Amino acid sequence: MNIRSYVAIGDSLSEGMGDRFFLTHRVGSGWTDRLAHLLATDAAERGDTFEYANIAIRGSKLEHIMDDQLEHALALRPDLVTILAGSNNFFSNAESVTRLERIFRAGLQRLKIAGIQVVVANTINPCHLKFFGPIRPNAERMSRMIERVAGELDFPVIDVHGMTELQHLEFWHRDMVHFSEIGHAQIANAAAAVLETTARYSPHEYIPSFASDRPMRETIAWFLRDVVPFIDRRLRRTSSGVGISAKLPALVPWSLVPEVEDYLRRELAAAA
Repeated sequence: MNIRSYVAIGDSLSEGMGDRFFLTHRVGSGWTDRLAHLLATDAAERGDTFEYANIAIRGSKLEHIMDDQLEHALALRPDLVTILAGSNNFFSNAESVTRLERIFRAGLQRLKIAGIQVVVANTINPCHLKFFGPIRPNAERMSRMIERVAGELDFPVIDVHGMTELQHLEFWHRDMVHFSEIGHAQIANAAAAVLETTARYSPHEYIPSFASDRPMRETIAWFLRDVVPFIDRRLRRTSSGVGISAKLPALVPWSLVPEVEDYLRRELAAAA
């Protein structure tokens, strides 16, 4: 299928947090925007136009993604929708996950009925830090639910949870919960492989490192800078996405600021 329009829905991972240019240029950051770049490259080579929207919002839970964001995506009627959801539901109990499964299935069924191609990603496996150990079983449970529902409807799944590369710290932003630029590139390439597109990013060279390699001062700084605010939001029952708007709420022709476009083109050139 030649993809000429694409909408990304999800949470901060699909919004692009942690990527190289995110703090200065939201558009062009994240695995979804990188995938859009690959799809736009393929479309240009075919002589086709390409449009993209990204309505993912940081802090979004699965039920919000499969409600407001899904409605928005359906109204845009794209060729392709990608969904990465569930990481903000890791603290849900088994009863809640059963409810989320019903919501997820109903949303995917609506996309299927609309004739939209869908690619689903399961959740991250937070195995890169021992600190995240207690939530790993919840991440496993959420991922298996996502895979099961996607399988029922014959939608392909990007196996983010099973990527062994993500045990290395280089694939994570310094906040340890969002992908780094090479992490986002890795997921974009995995999505491109599922879609059988031609364009790819060149694999980044890195020296594998683990949490045990981090100096204690970095761990303490991380806890104060990133974990304490998260705990505060949990206690106040608020979201990091309050007041944040979607960066690309409507389908628009793919375009980037020169700084980001030059960088991504160099990545493609290296792959070629």
